[in-house]
Amino acid sequence: MSVTVTNTGGGRAEISWDPETDDPHGHLAKLVEHDHLAYILEAIGGVTFEERESTEEQALAAARHTSEAARLLDRRSATQTVELHDRYKLGWKRIALAVRGTADAQSSIRRKYESGLRHLGINS
Repeated sequence: MSVTVTNTGGGRAEISWDPETDDPHGHLAKLVEHDHLAYILEAIGGVTFEERESTEEQALAAARHTSEAARLLDRRSATQTVELHDRYKLGWKRIALAVRGTADAQSSIRRKYESGLRHLGINS
């Protein structure tokens, strides 16, 4: 993995990546440069709007950035599912176990696969 996150201690970390190979569409740069990553990390950490004493506009911005990241991650998860199935020839059970934590989630993995094909512009 060429993107690195180095824990520098005391609740701090340093993130590094190669813009050309790791972020060809500029998603990482946008997240960092516009403080979107901060909103996302607060959401993952479970910080509420009340706890961070947000204004209405800050709360709306946080929700927007978190939702945008969730959509990007959902699309990427779907295209990774296509890669796992088509490139690595993994079966639905194995993918379901890795992605959903249970081999019983095969039908949801197949739907994710179909979604990934659509995102990649591949007709199924």
